[in-house]
Amino acid sequence: MAGSTTREAIVDAAERLVAQRGFRGISVREVLREAGQRNNGAVAYHFGTWRELLATIWATRATGTEQQQNLHAAAQNADDRLQALVLAYVRPFVFEVAQRTPSYWAQFNQQWLAGIHADFVNSPEPLIPGDPDYPPIEGTEAVQSLYADISAELLHLPPPLRTARVALAARFVISALACWERDQVSGTWHSLDDYEHELCTLMLSLLRADR
Repeated sequence: MAGSTTREAIVDAAERLVAQRGFRGISVREVLREAGQRNNGAVAYHFGTWRELLATIWATRATGTEQQQNLHAAAQNADDRLQALVLAYVRPFVFEVAQRTPSYWAQFNQQWLAGIHADFVNSPEPLIPGDPDYPPIEGTEAVQSLYADISAELLHLPPPLRTARVALAARFVISALACWERDQVSGTWHSLDDYEHELCTLMLSLLRADR
């Protein structure tokens, strides 16, 4: 039980510090101090490496994959397919943010996006492949498939611009949810259900905008 609690405390501390200061702004020692751990080898003992700790954060927090797949499947027969695909992207992310109070998951994602290609839909690898400061992310096939289907709906844009537009819209959603999380910490946040509706409306408008 104590081992599980220690792991959870380290995951929570690492997510929070990365969310607040970025992947290059913290040290393992700071994470352990924030987690209340005096053993400097706790990360190595529980996770092996810093990268594996970051991978554990992704695996622990990314809980909306099944919901996303179900919404993605339902979108195939929707009257407004693009609108349904947008919901399949936004709702699972909102669901993940709602799992913890306070949440740092969107801010963690925002820090990750700050260091990769602008069009991460077309080029999902980090700017510096193999950079140890960036987490290895497994199981992205479902969201990449969703991005591809959203891109395919943007027939009003030239093909080279479609994935770039999807990446821009996805960044908007993550940044907006990161702002919601910061408001949550300060005690001034608004209804997350209302926020989800607003995010879907604005993401859809951004995707449908002309060049």
